[in-house]
Amino acid sequence: MANSQPQPRPFAHVGVTVPDVEEAIDWYETILGFECIMGPEAVAGDGESHISKLCLDVLGEFEEVRIAHLATGGQAALELFEFEEGTASSPDPKSEGYFHVCVIDPNIETLATTIDDNGGEHHTDIWELFPGQPYRMTYCKDPWGNLLELYTHSHERIYSNQGDY
Repeated sequence: MANSQPQPRPFAHVGVTVPDVEEAIDWYETILGFECIMGPEAVAGDGESHISKLCLDVLGEFEEVRIAHLATGGQAALELFEFEEGTASSPDPKSEGYFHVCVIDPNIETLATTIDDNGGEHHTDIWELFPGQPYRMTYCKDPWGNLLELYTHSHERIYSNQGDY
């Protein structure tokens, strides 16, 4: 059966659980320049509303979840979740599942310092992805321990025509 969808499919968003959604909105807006376009909205886990039923189906049982959507500089967004029951620990990057979000900034040193100075952490060295080429990266953590990878260039620009590692 032929696939009628455009290829490759666009990436829509990444969901991140945080302990305080307002604090996270403020941090992501101030430090990364994202824009809150919806929320935060509280959704009760009682199954009474359409969105409650939808969230129960996706998230399983919960008392209340607060959700916000933030626009980035591209078409992909960040969706923030705050559960009443507490926070989820950051995933282990060696375990199955998602473990980081990557943003692009031509001056990753300055952004890493800004993250470090505002409750986050500059977590790794700054690396050349391919020796002798201008493409660099580093990892940071937001104030809640979620990993943020910083790239100096777009994914397509970095990896097109590179061959093997």
